[in-house]
Amino acid sequence: MIRTRAKPYCALLALSLGGCASQSGGLAPPATPLAETVTQLPKGGAYQLTPAELELDCKKLTGRAAVRIVQIRDFQTRRQTTAVSRTIQSTTSSVLGGSFEGTDPDGRYARDRAMLAAYNNRLAEKNCANFDLDAELAPGAKDPPRTRSLKGS
Repeated sequence: MIRTRAKPYCALLALSLGGCASQSGGLAPPATPLAETVTQLPKGGAYQLTPAELELDCKKLTGRAAVRIVQIRDFQTRRQTTAVSRTIQSTTSSVLGGSFEGTDPDGRYARDRAMLAAYNNRLAEKNCANFDLDAELAPGAKDPPRTRSLKGS
């Protein structure tokens, strides 16, 4: 007797939850800079330095670039996240709320790489020692990031 009564309620509950899940527009987190996708780079794919970043001296800019190199250096080897796990995370974040961080690792790498290139270009503009990004980000690079010496020094 109890089983026959429970079936309609379970079906009704499943339909309600399915309806809520299909209305993800109303359940999405508010549009904030953190909720934007990381693949959105300015036109041309270049990172635009902030005014605060433009004011950094050589030492601080070199430090930030070195940290970013270490952070993204092993991207190709860590790239084990499957499409299924990203889909599950994206779906649960839409329904239950939460961060979308990690659902687009390729886009995140592209943004970090563009930021690193902008930092390195700024170092060159300021006539500071800069990095050989291809060598520093090469597979198997394990040593701490080192700047290349300035010509004429």
